[in-house]
Amino acid sequence: MNITIADIAEKAKVSRMTVSRVLSGNGYVARETAEKIKKIMKEMNYHPNLIARSLSSQKSQTIGVLIPKTEKLFLDNYIAQVLSGISDVAQERDYKIMMVPVNQYSETKGSYLNFVRSKLFDGIILLKAKIDDPNLQELVESGFPNIVVNYRKNSDNFNFVDSENVKGAELALEYLYKNGNKKIAFVAGSMDETNARDRLQGYKNFLKKHELPYNEDYVINGEFNKETAYAESKKFLKLKNRPTAVFCSDDYMALGVIEQLKENGLSVPDDIAVMGFDNIEIGEFYRPALTTVKQPMYEIGKSSFEALLSLINNQKKSPIRIMLKTELIIRDSA
Repeated sequence: MNITIADIAEKAKVSRMTVSRVLSGNGYVARETAEKIKKIMKEMNYHPNLIARSLSSQKSQTIGVLIPKTEKLFLDNYIAQVLSGISDVAQERDYKIMMVPVNQYSETKGSYLNFVRSKLFDGIILLKAKIDDPNLQELVESGFPNIVVNYRKNSDNFNFVDSENVKGAELALEYLYKNGNKKIAFVAGSMDETNARDRLQGYKNFLKKHELPYNEDYVINGEFNKETAYAESKKFLKLKNRPTAVFCSDDYMALGVIEQLKENGLSVPDDIAVMGFDNIEIGEFYRPALTTVKQPMYEIGKSSFEALLSLINNQKKSPIRIMLKTELIIRDSA
């Protein structure tokens, strides 16, 4: 026997329209009512006919998630956590997601718009966009529902979900300062990502607030990876006026710095304190356990999907700007 929306509505004692709203995520339904309907669907083993729904609504029930094509794509903790948040909400809303790796530097102009023209997706979430990505502005200007994650731009029609990177950096640096550190080095990420620029701005704000000099010898620009931080941080050890603490733009960088310090016979944090940013799982089990700033990566994924769905269903209009708070995680490295 095929279970229908009418059967669900009858058992839940609601209208068929209410059940449809729960299925589509379009329109208001009281939380208690929605949970009751979902429970009944599960009990009755109801599975919506996605093909029929797509034909009637002119929607594919599929979201495209564009992710940067890199050698270590599936080792990227940030992307993994954000995707987990996206996937969980998509499943709740009976949406499918399709991950599409893209090379943001070599993609031909108009390549993102090809996804729009194909009608494969009802909307697009773009992860870790680059500042000079030639296709990003085209996608934004197209009016097609989209959310950009981990890239912030305060312009018309630009929808983004991100962390409070400036405040997060300031939070870390104030903690180090409170513990007696005034000579703090900074290992920045790639400057073609806005989060790296924001964390550098947080570093500069901190120095200005406490009337501390900006010392170029204390700043390293590089890629968001452990290997670069390990290699480049060696320069700190050659300085006569060595830093007493190092703040890194992400946790992998921090682990690279710690390895460099330990190999040179230095104790962390007794000789030099080290802090990261993100709160990746391995940091908790590292020795010394990594003091860091927690970025709500899973929540970023959930929020980005919910925001995109509100655009798809015309519940909200551009620009959508969501900034999520960061949190200080104190462990052993600082």
